[in-house]
Amino acid sequence: MPNASGTSTEKLSALIAEIEAEAYARGQADAKKEMLDLLGTGGERAARTRATRGRRAKTAAAPKRRASGRKRAPKGSVPRFVEQALREQPGLTPPEILARAATDMERLIKLPSIRTELRNGRRQGKYELNGGRWTLAGSAAGGATAAETAPSDSSPASDTGQGGGAAPSRWSC
Repeated sequence: MPNASGTSTEKLSALIAEIEAEAYARGQADAKKEMLDLLGTGGERAARTRATRGRRAKTAAAPKRRASGRKRAPKGSVPRFVEQALREQPGLTPPEILARAATDMERLIKLPSIRTELRNGRRQGKYELNGGRWTLAGSAAGGATAAETAPSDSSPASDTGQGGGAAPSRWSC
């Protein structure tokens, strides 16, 4: 009987050693594959890490996936989208701004992001809220001032004698 238990212990020990050797070989192969993958794409990574000393070149931000699997709008796309929508058509509500999304990147933008951008932009003076409708801060006043300044700018141009005489006297001082 002692021989039977001794042989089974030896068999068990040999089996454990074989399993450990296979696991070690798999780990070694995985590590080698990972290193080769890093070296294959490592040229970009190494160049990027060396480039961090100077100014980084801006690249187009790819949408990132969240833990839930949804894609995220690229950084800085929400302010650009909101400004463009309000420049093209002032007096929009947040859902109307969202409805203007035409490209795939613009469709990644969510309504709460637009509302946050409008609220923060209002504090900064970028946007104005009038009766639930949003506009760019200088768009309503800018249109009126542009209309007022256009005739006054055109009148001295038509009176070349007054316009021509005023400029040299100012610069001759």
